[in-house]
Amino acid sequence: MRRDLALTGATLLVLAGALVSLTRVFSDSSWRPLTAAAVLLSLAVAAGARRVGFGPLASLVGSAVGLLVFTYIVHLPPGPLIPGPEQIGQAAELFGEGLRQFRDQPAPTVPLDGLLLIITTSVWAVTHATHELLVRWRHAGLGLVAPAVLWIVPLAVPLPPGRTWPQALPFLAAAGLVLLLESDRDVAGYASDVDGPRVPGAGVTVGALALAVAALLPGVLPGYGAGSWLDLSGRDDPRGYQPIVDIGDRLKLPSARDVLEVQADRRNYLRLAALDTFDDNTWRLGPPEQPSFRPDASELFGADDPLPPEVPIAEQTEVFVNVRVLDLANIYVPVPYQPVEILGPDRGDMVYSTVGGFVATGDLGEVQVGGDLRVGVVEGLEYRVRAAVPTPGIDELRAVQPDPALIAPWLQLPGPHDRLAAKAQEVYAAAGATTMVDAAFALQDWFAGPDSRFVYSTDVDVLRGAGALERFVFETRTGYCEYYATAMAVMLRATGIPARVAVGFLPGTLTTPADPDAGRDLDTYTVSTTDAHAWVEVLFPGYGWIRFEPTPRSDGGTLQPTPEDLDPLLTEREQQLAEFADQLDGEEEDVPVPDTPPDAAETPDVPAGVGGEAGPDETDAGDVPWTVLAAVLVLVAAAAVVLVGRVRRSTRPDLEDPARVLAAQRYLHAAARSYGIARQPSETTAEVLDRWVAEDRVHDHWAGRFTLLVQAAAFGGELPPGSGVEAEEIAERIVGSLRSSVQRRDRVLAPVRVPAETVAASGRGLVERLRDELRN
Repeated sequence: MRRDLALTGATLLVLAGALVSLTRVFSDSSWRPLTAAAVLLSLAVAAGARRVGFGPLASLVGSAVGLLVFTYIVHLPPGPLIPGPEQIGQAAELFGEGLRQFRDQPAPTVPLDGLLLIITTSVWAVTHATHELLVRWRHAGLGLVAPAVLWIVPLAVPLPPGRTWPQALPFLAAAGLVLLLESDRDVAGYASDVDGPRVPGAGVTVGALALAVAALLPGVLPGYGAGSWLDLSGRDDPRGYQPIVDIGDRLKLPSARDVLEVQADRRNYLRLAALDTFDDNTWRLGPPEQPSFRPDASELFGADDPLPPEVPIAEQTEVFVNVRVLDLANIYVPVPYQPVEILGPDRGDMVYSTVGGFVATGDLGEVQVGGDLRVGVVEGLEYRVRAAVPTPGIDELRAVQPDPALIAPWLQLPGPHDRLAAKAQEVYAAAGATTMVDAAFALQDWFAGPDSRFVYSTDVDVLRGAGALERFVFETRTGYCEYYATAMAVMLRATGIPARVAVGFLPGTLTTPADPDAGRDLDTYTVSTTDAHAWVEVLFPGYGWIRFEPTPRSDGGTLQPTPEDLDPLLTEREQQLAEFADQLDGEEEDVPVPDTPPDAAETPDVPAGVGGEAGPDETDAGDVPWTVLAAVLVLVAAAAVVLVGRVRRSTRPDLEDPARVLAAQRYLHAAARSYGIARQPSETTAEVLDRWVAEDRVHDHWAGRFTLLVQAAAFGGELPPGSGVEAEEIAERIVGSLRSSVQRRDRVLAPVRVPAETVAASGRGLVERLRDELRN
């Protein structure tokens, strides 16, 4: 019994020593409570099973059940008391996401959910195996193998020179203790556990001396701490957090969560960083010759003072944004471009880099001498940003002819991309683009315009590996923002236009419109993980980095610039609604309005028949009671909203078959959204159709045929003649079936579901701003 307790304690020490090396993998300590809980619970289950007399198999089953319960409680969203297939699917999806993060995420990294699931699962399994081998079967050597692997793998992560022995010594000491405890197990007279474990004094002395020599002797050897003669890694300093990887991680989370609350008088993209280097795999911070980015001291500034401009901006609009962090752990501070000043009590713990134009959390003095940034963007952080948004005119940008030496850093590519360059030139020629800005708009329209043959989906692999970019542009044509931003930026660079990729968040959803009467002077937006985004910036010297939006998101949540409006304040969907409203205003100009008596404004509001006022029988035939006028105006407004909310028919006879098929696809998704059964951000067309079939909303034959047509149109496959008409007819049938499948309330609300809130919120905001202008 005493031997079991001693070996169980030694097992706990071994695992604790092994976990110390994980500090090299994660950038903060939030992983520690979960892994500690996994070790303690797994050890308790294994020891308890042995105590009650369970055999190895029963102990294994009990440990597996314990792991499932632990995973369900700790890692998955709240659900039923007994998890079902849905929860198993969530766990499998999160585990797969963790494997992808292990492959793509550079260390040290923020403890992402997928990574934590894999770490705690591995720790649980290693703990059980170590207990069984050490305590149950008394195999000290074999028992140390699993924790040794857990200890060694993080130690293989290369970091800058420094003291690493504190991360290695605890495991070595614990492992030495285990070997000493078992060193004389087979000696005669030591077969009984009555007297407990005995550790030979000579063994303790030798073990202690060995550990002391191993820890201290290397420090006095020649060459200790110097650079290696041969760097086989091919990298100088792999430490760094590259935010482009984080975009895909956030978009692919099993369930969305709100990360920021933003108050502003307009919609703003919130940027984390701008990535200047493309290495044929991903975009990253810093120049090409630095595989990992560490800002030079001369490029860093404290955020407690006004920030220097990354590049000069001749024409700009000043904006103020208030940000409160809800559920986010990050190094980089989300700010609008280009930040001018950070306000708030925590700005002293922030630094600003003119390379990449980012604000990050860290101590300026420490970072300037080679220290690390830290995860300081956490729940509860609040700050205010004053920013200068570039607002040049289109003619000014068309006149820009940059100095080749000035823009050279943003033209660099790791190799030739002749095929992409040729396609870009073809797009320019088709659009008649002869200037930098017109070329950028031509590519933006090619990717995300009304005739685009590209499809937005997060259900794709990471954009990595040789040929992945060309496969996306010329074959699959399906991806999310990283795909589109990467493709457009590379095509611009390949044709001599300075470009880069910026990452951050879309403006989010308007949740509380401004209402000065209620003391709310600013609109409030909620930003979620589904708003994680990447976009393209093009450098126009003298005017700054101008944003372009090549991603064809199906929710219409992007702010897509046009030659007429380089800095739009309305999303794509809101712009469409505004166009409909303009058309309705034009139609209403022809409606006759009853004449109003000249003195109507001076007539007091008194009840009919009082003070000599004419009663109902005395009303002049040419007068219309105000109640009737009010009713007419309400009906006209309701009709306008209904007309605005109607989903446009999918028939587009002016387009080729592939474009007609994709137009039918967009019509179908818009109609589904109006009925309250829209596809989820992570769902492809095929997946949402399968879901509707499973829910008995649509016929499986229609869904299958429509999926084949959409995939052929999107991926450049062969379409039979008349496919556009066929897709439009199937879309109409599916929409009719969807309409029949929802409740009557949803059918009634369908015309106004999407536009009502948007139009009302935008209208209130515009009216309040107009009032402010009139007051001033």
